[in-house]
Amino acid sequence: MGTRRVLLCSLLLLSLWLGLTGGPGVWGAPVAEEELRGTPRLQLGARLRRALATPCQLWSLSLPVAELGLGYASEETVVFRYCAGSCPRDARTQHGLTLAHLRGQGRAHGGPCCRPTRYTDVAFLDDRHHWQWLPQLSAAACSCGA
Repeated sequence: MGTRRVLLCSLLLLSLWLGLTGGPGVWGAPVAEEELRGTPRLQLGARLRRALATPCQLWSLSLPVAELGLGYASEETVVFRYCAGSCPRDARTQHGLTLAHLRGQGRAHGGPCCRPTRYTDVAFLDDRHHWQWLPQLSAAACSCGA
């Protein structure tokens, strides 16, 4: 239950930070492997409940550059990819075993986190017609880590 609350709060904060409002497709859509290779794919709207119920995976949002919150002035839209979803609590490492034991005693909080394991760079043309390059802006792969 605690992990779901942390994930829910994280996703809600992300939506507030991006300045999004409620409605279909607000949370983005999962990214299929074909999409990463450049094959067009139908964008499916995904709701928060679905994001929480799915395993850790790559999601994407098309955003105006100004909504990235990085201070760039541009009318272009970029694809921002991020990691979201649930992670199993099974311990696969000594760290995971110890963390599970301490959580059981109430001495540690949290659990495995869905996080990027690789990133990609994003480039866009700003309002002054200069190319801006943002290294490691979007996630390229996700995994659970304890």
